[in-house]
Amino acid sequence: MASTLSISHYTSHEPLGIVSDEEYQRFKDQLLEAFRDEWPDAIVSIEDDEEPYTEVVGVSGQAEQDVRDRIEDIVNEVIDSGEWRDEEEDHYEEEEELDGEEEEEDKF
Repeated sequence: MASTLSISHYTSHEPLGIVSDEEYQRFKDQLLEAFRDEWPDAIVSIEDDEEPYTEVVGVSGQAEQDVRDRIEDIVNEVIDSGEWRDEEEDHYEEEEELDGEEEEEDKF
C-alpha cells in the first residue's frame, strides 16, 4: 500500500515584507491552492510560524528533495505574482498631477 503524501508548510509575514492581515491570509490561501493544484491527492496544510519551514511525509530520498524543491519554487512564484496584495493607488502620481495643476493656476 502506497503512503499518502502529506505537506505541512509553515510560513510567516517576513518573506512578504510589510503586509496587512488580509494580504497575508490571501497569500496563504493562494499558496494552499497552488500546492493542491500540484499535488491533488496529498494532504496539505499551511500554518503560521515565526520561521518558514516545511514538513514532508510519505516520500523520502530524491523524491522528498524534489517535492521540497518544487515547494520552494511555488512559494517564490506566489510571492512574485503579487496577486495577494491589495491594489494600491499610486499617491506619488497623484501628487505630481496636483503640483502640475497648481503651476498652471500660478500662470494666470
